[in-house]
Amino acid sequence: MEYLAGFPNWRGHIRHSNPRLDEFKAVAVSGCIGIMVIDMPDAPLPRTVLGTFGYSESEIEKEALRLQYAIKQPMRWSIEVCRSLAPMTLEINRLKKEKDVFLIAHSYQTPDITYGVADSVADSYALSKEARDSPNQTILFSSVRFMAETAKIVSPHKKVLHPSPDAGCSLSDGITAEDIVNLKERHPGVPVVCYINTSAAVKAECDVCVTSSNYLGICKKLPGDKLIFVPDRFMGKHLQKSLKGIKEVVIFDGECEVHAEFTGEKIRTWRKNMSDHGIDLVVLSHPECDSEVLDESDFIGSSELLKDEAIRLASQGKRDLMLITECGTADRVLAETEDHLNLMGSCVMCKHMKKTQLEDILQALKDPYPEQIVDLDEETIRKAKKSIDEMFRLT
Repeated sequence: MEYLAGFPNWRGHIRHSNPRLDEFKAVAVSGCIGIMVIDMPDAPLPRTVLGTFGYSESEIEKEALRLQYAIKQPMRWSIEVCRSLAPMTLEINRLKKEKDVFLIAHSYQTPDITYGVADSVADSYALSKEARDSPNQTILFSSVRFMAETAKIVSPHKKVLHPSPDAGCSLSDGITAEDIVNLKERHPGVPVVCYINTSAAVKAECDVCVTSSNYLGICKKLPGDKLIFVPDRFMGKHLQKSLKGIKEVVIFDGECEVHAEFTGEKIRTWRKNMSDHGIDLVVLSHPECDSEVLDESDFIGSSELLKDEAIRLASQGKRDLMLITECGTADRVLAETEDHLNLMGSCVMCKHMKKTQLEDILQALKDPYPEQIVDLDEETIRKAKKSIDEMFRLT
């Protein structure tokens, strides 16, 4: 039995009829306990035939059932898809134990990674702590490049593997260390705050690093009445509004290409359409969105906080939710809630986060290429670590 010859493309959408919402332009995907009225890609199939790695049919079937139950989206992640992935998840989990590897994954990774092989799944801040505190001497970070660099900064003595070295980030790639030097020359003595979505070289030139879960609290604590915030202009605008009359905030013109797709007008349209049909839509948004989006939102928070709040609302019977963030958060909400809910609207998939597939992780575990081993010079690590240590101190 072979599992499964495929190609690295995302297939078409699955359509499901929901009587209340048929007239809206939406794709509904039925899960075990939720309905997603969101455009979502189907599960990624293996790119090549990799065989069974010696696992029996019964072992593969048991693992396939485990995957499908954990993911809880049987129409998108069918038992056939899970069978095709099961030999790889079995082999990756075996190699992790054999090689003493701690595998961490960001929330935006696909469910076969987050629920199939990851030892920990969270947002940037929590994963930075996990990498630092793990007793394992090898960390495999399934994410984008800057996150793997951050793991190396906080754990310089550990080996850090990154399966997809070409997986970038529009925020991280849109700013350089030279940009920071120029900003400091124009605003001497002003604290420079960098969002964690930045390279190690940029972090090395900044005073403190922040994440989407702690940036507002940390910026309030900084001395003086002025700060520089890079690179996300949307989060910077939110800071300007929140700190108005307290601190002047100088911002950089960068953006997350995923969250930049969302608009306040889209939210208002969805709210009206739902309201016309007796549905009270609750909107939860990531702070990387434009201020107009945040103004229209009922809750603002990091990917981890959005997930937790959605699950909390569902437990209270508020089941009609709109998640304004990357598609992976919706996957996590559906997998981790015990209550029925409806996720509505339109998520946007991050092409960078979705570059990594199980094959890449398996290859990096077996025999990593030099470019898959994160290597930073000692001076960059020393300087960048100061900004991250300051984040931990102020959080």
